[in-house]
Amino acid sequence: MNKNLQYTLMSFTGILLMVIASGAFDSNNDDYYEDTESAGLYEIGEPIEQQAEEVDAQEDIEVAVNTATDEQYIEWVDQLAIVDAQYPNDMERLEKYQSLLDDNKNPFAPILLASTIVNVKNQSRDVDIFEEWLASFGFDVSSIDSLETLANNQNVNAMFLLGVYYYQVQLYDQSRSWLEQASNQEHAGAMNQLAWVYREGLGVDTDLDYAVTWHRHSAEANYPRAMTNLAYLYSIGEGVEKDLDTSAMWYKRAAELNSASAIYAIATYSLNGTGGMQKDEQQGVSLLMESAKLGHKRAMYAIGKRYENGEGLEVNLEEAIDWYSESAKLGEPDAIQAMNRLNY
Repeated sequence: MNKNLQYTLMSFTGILLMVIASGAFDSNNDDYYEDTESAGLYEIGEPIEQQAEEVDAQEDIEVAVNTATDEQYIEWVDQLAIVDAQYPNDMERLEKYQSLLDDNKNPFAPILLASTIVNVKNQSRDVDIFEEWLASFGFDVSSIDSLETLANNQNVNAMFLLGVYYYQVQLYDQSRSWLEQASNQEHAGAMNQLAWVYREGLGVDTDLDYAVTWHRHSAEANYPRAMTNLAYLYSIGEGVEKDLDTSAMWYKRAAELNSASAIYAIATYSLNGTGGMQKDEQQGVSLLMESAKLGHKRAMYAIGKRYENGEGLEVNLEEAIDWYSESAKLGEPDAIQAMNRLNY
């Protein structure tokens, strides 16, 4: 396994999800943090210079690329597309991408590994960091030519990968072009990524109506991250008329697919008794814990805070520090402050 990812997975017992009532979450204690998926319980350091065995692995990948058949290229992009579609949480996807790199010598896996990591660490506007992560995973930039060939032959999964790559290196016109082509062929991941281009006005004028359209198409294609994005927009009335019933419906659907962000949202509804839900601290804390164990960085911070203050959990400073630490590793600002406050 690549030394850049040091997994500290934690076992947990699943908690049955309740049927969510309508409403928005309007939290005082456990605020909803963001509408994107969080990463899992692993330590992400900084990109490091390759060790000798990693250089050997890179050479193996280069050999694989140079000797690959068209069928092998298609298999590689299909493998990544399956992981992207089937695993809603970053923890799971990172493990799967790493396995495809280590075990299958998939030369395109570094694109999604690096993209996921910079998103988790809030570094998605730093091209240098993204490229350092690519290099640390042995990425051969010449493999982009192979992706271009596949995409030009109408391979929708290659279009998606190119869209992600160009998005991260801030070549937004190229990113949008490939994402639009893939989206028009109903690629769920591409539709969700394209929505972000228009939400943030990257190389285009900001267009929230158009962004919502693509989030909706992706959500209707059963893509959990688009469901949580759309639910969030409905909860705050951005790009759509505020509609708490619709927001709750999308969170429920994503939670049923094991989305950590959606479970966190449900926990917040329950903890605060908002959105038509009866306040239930025990249920809310249980769901909050489940979201934290799935890797939601804000949920990790909230669990740490509750352990520290004895809010719904017995005071346990050691547990609090552990959860703050895991959250801080993923870049959660409040967790970083908590660690500093506790002199860790």
